[in-house]
Amino acid sequence: MSKQMIKDNHFIVIGGHKCGTTSLHSYLGQHPEICLPKIKGQDFFSRMGNNQSFRKFEDYIASYDERELLKSKVSGEVSSVYLSSDKARQLIKQYLPDAKLVVILRHPVDRCISHFLQTVEIESPDNIDFQDIFSLAQEQKGVLRLSFYSQDIQKYLEEFPKENFKFILFDSLIKQANFVDLFEFIGVDTKFQPDTSAIMRKGGIIDDKSIKIINYLRSTIGQVLKPLTTKEQRRLMTIKARNYVTKKIEVPQSIKDELMDLYREEIVKIQGLTGMNLSKWLAEKPQVID
Repeated sequence: MSKQMIKDNHFIVIGGHKCGTTSLHSYLGQHPEICLPKIKGQDFFSRMGNNQSFRKFEDYIASYDERELLKSKVSGEVSSVYLSSDKARQLIKQYLPDAKLVVILRHPVDRCISHFLQTVEIESPDNIDFQDIFSLAQEQKGVLRLSFYSQDIQKYLEEFPKENFKFILFDSLIKQANFVDLFEFIGVDTKFQPDTSAIMRKGGIIDDKSIKIINYLRSTIGQVLKPLTTKEQRRLMTIKARNYVTKKIEVPQSIKDELMDLYREEIVKIQGLTGMNLSKWLAEKPQVID
């Protein structure tokens, strides 16, 4: 497989973490002109050299289906970790210096809380101590730090031309399903509208009874539907069912306010670096929706 097949017209979503990259991967994969890797979430450039399958750049090329590459107009990948990875940034610069870089950003407070909820075991909303967000243990997991996007954006801007970047907001892309600017940037048909009815990783809690129902649907009804549906269609059905029974976790307003105080200056920095209007982030009280 030729390196040129990857390099000619390639984009990389470099993050950020807990900013909707899993859903974005699903939506981009529906576009008939886009070829994504055979395995999603491979995070090749942050793992290169540490993974037996990711030793050299040729392994990156091999992660794409050659027939799909030939049919597609552009190739690309989606990662949630590249933005904060010095190793990934340096390797992308080395191997794909002309790649179009897409950065999806979420309100720092929302991202931080979503990340925190992912790190704790939740048996019921009552057992969550949200004050733990500010503990050293959570900081070591990146819960607070990864919402400070500006330091990572600055490093990328020092390595790549500004015209290589497209900055997009979680709200407009994941919640409002506005893909026109993104599709125009990566060079595909802007009239295509993916099915965004399923949130890939909706945050919240599912009770035991609902989990049993979901498992029943997968094992019993899923077998009945198997001859009539594709594997992807059945996967989306399961995701939608899980989303339906997932109950939102209410976060104390005092925690949101404390986090907003922490990130207010950071939002101003992000606005200056990206040129985006983030006045809504500064003016509105965050609403944590995963």
